[in-house]
Amino acid sequence: MARPKAIVFDLDEVLIDARPAWLYALEESVVSVSGRRENLRPLVAEYRRRPLRDVLSMLLAQPAERDRCESLFAVMYGRSAMKKLLVHEGVGMSLDQLRSLRIEMAAITRLHHGMAMRQIESTGLDRFFSVLSPTPEGEPWDPPARTKQCLSYLEYAPAQCLFVSGEIADLASVAAMGLTCYEAAWAAVEPTGYPALASMSAVTGAETH
Repeated sequence: MARPKAIVFDLDEVLIDARPAWLYALEESVVSVSGRRENLRPLVAEYRRRPLRDVLSMLLAQPAERDRCESLFAVMYGRSAMKKLLVHEGVGMSLDQLRSLRIEMAAITRLHHGMAMRQIESTGLDRFFSVLSPTPEGEPWDPPARTKQCLSYLEYAPAQCLFVSGEIADLASVAAMGLTCYEAAWAAVEPTGYPALASMSAVTGAETH
């Protein structure tokens, strides 16, 4: 295929590794409520993408404790846990290469604007994106709507752009718009059936010829 004009990334899963921040906020909020410090690392893989109440129901017996813990988690994740955010391996170098090739980059996110901006600023990713499309507070996650906002700002047709995600439902919904879609294998819970990129370096290696 011809070199794309732009690539739209799923910020939350493909670029940012939020697992250390999620674990930190969970462990600190649980110990604040229960007084017990536990190693909750084994729960990350299964529960990080599920509703927080699912894991809290395993850790705290009383509904009132779970309510308090949920509130504390939100506060801690929005403050001190931000220092625990990482970017996936190879992200910075690959985004630099895309920028040098004059391929514009956009990101969509499940987060509202304030939290999304804090994440990209704390990880240094803000310098790469021409546009960031956050989810308005109170609205559901809608990848096509977020992607459409990016393309409208960039003034590119869907056929000129790529979308990279690890979620099969998100890939399918954005592919229906006419974008070429790729699975980020490092972010996928299970194979999606879309062409897979083994690493971020594959984005520049495979898609810029």
